[in-house]
Amino acid sequence: MPPGIDGSPRFARHVRRSLMASEEALYLIVGVLLLVAAAFVVVGTISGLVAAVRHQRTAVDTGVVVLDRILLALIVAELLHTLRFVVLRGELVVEPFLFIGLIAVVRRILILTAEFEQQNLSGHALTNQLLEFGLLGALVLAFSVAIYLVRRSQRAQPTV
Repeated sequence: MPPGIDGSPRFARHVRRSLMASEEALYLIVGVLLLVAAAFVVVGTISGLVAAVRHQRTAVDTGVVVLDRILLALIVAELLHTLRFVVLRGELVVEPFLFIGLIAVVRRILILTAEFEQQNLSGHALTNQLLEFGLLGALVLAFSVAIYLVRRSQRAQPTV
């Protein structure tokens, strides 16, 4: 078989380099899209705040909207941080995704709490909402324990 055809080291190196370049291009595209999403979240937060003030919404409603958007911006920022970490170190780490999940659950709890205060629920609707609160509370606990265990295992590993 002549050099450079399937199975040769040169061909394998070329395929590896092409895949790495494609992967880095994809990371760059995802990073740019995350930055665009972050910009939209910031603009949406400002416009939501202005609209809330114009329509004279209550301070609690306005605060919930702003807090919701801030937590969404934190999720996007954490995704960007994770992406940067993957590109720089070349490895995927679990801990940032656990924080993203924790932030998302807290965000949902805040939204549910705001909705809960404004609605007069009874029967199945109340049961469903309370069940969702319970499941979200269990998720907070699960994410917290997972973060603790990941950090504890990292401390236990010897550094090279």
